Amino acid sequence: MSIFGKRNNVITYTVNKATNRDMYITIQNGEVIVNAPWYFTQNKIQAVVEEKKNWILSKINEYQQQSSNMQSVKIFGKNYDLKVVYSNIDTPELNIEENYEIKIILPNKYRKIGNKQILKMSINKMYEQIVKKEIDNIMEKIRLMLGIAPEDYFIEQLDGEIAKCTSKKEIIISPEIIQFKRETIEYVIAHEFCHLKYKTHCKSFNDIMEEKFENYIKIESELSGYKF
Repeated sequence: MSIFGKRNNVITYTVNKATNRDMYITIQNGEVIVNAPWYFTQNKIQAVVEEKKNWILSKINEYQQQSSNMQSVKIFGKNYDLKVVYSNIDTPELNIEENYEIKIILPNKYRKIGNKQILKMSINKMYEQIVKKEIDNIMEKIRLMLGIAPEDYFIEQLDGEIAKCTSKKEIIISPEIIQFKRETIEYVIAHEFCHLKYKTHCKSFNDIMEEKFENYIKIESELSGYKF
């Protein structure tokens, strides 16, 4: 790796030497890659890089803008910064980093078109995968807590709801429920379990919820505006 600096603009770059006749520069995931003929000297490479400095810096800036945090999403009540990067891949990829960052890697073909829908689909897919991994333990915990259980449960996108109990005594859970803290998720699931026994929010229904969740008032406040 080599560098040159000029007026606070420092460019680092990696040199790949091969049998090609021409030298060319590419920006890959924010990294400057110089592909040069094997016989090019370091001084010659440095001179070409400096000559292309403005173009390189503009491309790096473009990449940084595209990969900047566009928004944040919540998982179990914790905020994760959403970072979007572009790469030479065929299908979108998503990684959850240790520093509370979610990196969505999109194919380069999405650079020049709107990616809002792609991001939404990627986030929903992530929520769905996390719910599928975590929900069994939560369902079992609530079953043991209340001594009742649904006939079955499903994970589906719901229109304006985060969970519901059906007339067939099945529970449907929206993947978006994973945005809430675990205690809040457990509260929502317990709420639906109680609807297996009570169709309305009668006194017996409310007594169970208040007994099992000491923070029910705080939880209800967090869920204000959500239908379940």
